[in-house]
Amino acid sequence: MKKIQFNKLKTNSTLSETQYYRVVKIAGDKVQLKNGLSQDIVVDKNYVEDCLTSGDQYEEEVKLSKTDLTKLFLENPNVVFTVSFNKQVKEADVVKEIQAAYESSTPKEIEAKIKKAVKRGLSGEERILVGYHNGVQDDFGRVSSVDMNITDGSPMRLVDPRNLNFLVLKGTKYIVK
Repeated sequence: MKKIQFNKLKTNSTLSETQYYRVVKIAGDKVQLKNGLSQDIVVDKNYVEDCLTSGDQYEEEVKLSKTDLTKLFLENPNVVFTVSFNKQVKEADVVKEIQAAYESSTPKEIEAKIKKAVKRGLSGEERILVGYHNGVQDDFGRVSSVDMNITDGSPMRLVDPRNLNFLVLKGTKYIVK
């Protein structure tokens, strides 16, 4: 993408942007934000309330089916959100859960503990991601997303939209029924 040449701007020129910010500091009705290029800007309360979308604030909760939650997630690219999903299950994790249950059980409680361990192991670990995606899915249906909480290494994470637990988007928290 070519940079805008500032000296060629004129009245009534048109500009656009898509930015994602982290709040750095709040002072009175001003807020300092840092964008993805580590540039700081200061905006006022009116700009925040009228022009920005929060990825974590919500006023209401709505219960949706897994299908509808998946559809909502996929239909909102380039919008900041918070999403809870279960990571991919790995055989080694299931084995560890079962071994831990076996080793910590008496003969009387072993069956119940192993059943719980298998259930935990097969559901996958919960992960919370605060970020955004561009709507592109890989061959397995996973969506490449940017995790804005990652500061070292690549912030790219794969989200399988079929494993969502909840989604905070545009002022509403959507929860699986």
